[in-house]
Amino acid sequence: MTTSETTIPPQPNVNDAAIYPWYRMMRDEHPVRRDPVTGWWVVYRYDDARHVLTNPQIFSSEMHRMGYPESGLESLPQMDPPRHTRVRRILGTAFTPHSIGEFEPLIVRITNEVIDGFVDKDRVDFVAELAYTVPIAVILEVLGLPSEDRVHFYDWARRVMDVTPEQMAQEGYAESLFDMQQDAVSYLREKVHERRGKAGDDMLTRLANAQLDGDTLTDDETANFANVMFAGGHISTTMTIANTIDLLDMNGQAQRDVRDNPSLLPQAIEEVLRHRPPITTGLRGSTRDVELGGVTIPKHQYVAASFCSANRDERQFTHPDAFDIHRAGEVRHFGFGFGTHHCIGNALGRLETRLVVRTLHERFKKITVDRDGEVAWAKPPQMVGYDKLPVVLQPA
Repeated sequence: MTTSETTIPPQPNVNDAAIYPWYRMMRDEHPVRRDPVTGWWVVYRYDDARHVLTNPQIFSSEMHRMGYPESGLESLPQMDPPRHTRVRRILGTAFTPHSIGEFEPLIVRITNEVIDGFVDKDRVDFVAELAYTVPIAVILEVLGLPSEDRVHFYDWARRVMDVTPEQMAQEGYAESLFDMQQDAVSYLREKVHERRGKAGDDMLTRLANAQLDGDTLTDDETANFANVMFAGGHISTTMTIANTIDLLDMNGQAQRDVRDNPSLLPQAIEEVLRHRPPITTGLRGSTRDVELGGVTIPKHQYVAASFCSANRDERQFTHPDAFDIHRAGEVRHFGFGFGTHHCIGNALGRLETRLVVRTLHERFKKITVDRDGEVAWAKPPQMVGYDKLPVVLQPA
């Protein structure tokens, strides 16, 4: 029996396990639906979500082309081809797998330094002590920002992580967020200008001097991408590291398999990203009236591809609700987005998660989530993971 629009139960919190049966109902009965709270048209099935994310001529990332106000902070996630193609190709000359791999010693060092700070404790808040601390320290060092200036970015990151849905809905929130981003980009623009034509191993210097066939990025393009690197580089990775520890603890055989065979860790992280992607949706704007999932989405509407639902679509994944680190040969998940906007920093996020978890397993014989302790979900509604995750540690 089909659930009528008027009888659809309220959507559970995205971090509540009850969300997944709700998503299944939506995939089966309302695969595309206008959300009554946000006004967004949400796309729940895998194939439909992939269609949204791979057809920029219909579902654009450039919201200002459709009459929305320009933010003045246009960056890679807000571009369509061919501009997106040009910028990404230039960025790719600096953001190579080899250049990312060079940061492995840095990540291991920072992780060990952070662990040294709580190694004598038998119980810690894993997010505050490590999952949040390590990624932000790593991304700031990767960018090569002076240590005396980093307090501003720590403050910005904390304000983003602490925002609640109620605060986001308040009048003036969008303006305050814009001002905060403007400050960060202005600072980064100045640093980019200083590093033009200079040698250096940090990523900001590499980006400032990246070129392809004589084409270079402007100061604004470079600064905006560095800002996206900072935001994505700590938020997504924080969620992914904590989710990995949590899901391995919840699935004892997977935990044992990874500890016995660390080479399984990369595919375990892929299953974490499928099972619990760090960001809920990919947002686009419709450039014309378009039919999808049996409904017509009007022109100039926000269209949200639900990563969390698409990654559990039984039409694509075998036993999608099971956490199975031995999956092989299935379609690509939406853990770090999809299509032209597949996160360019995904290699760094994957590397950080792998090295952090590997180092934790080397230094602790047992890591157990205290589910009777003060567990708290991430506050922003677009993040999937934890704000607080108490764990009990047993040193090796």
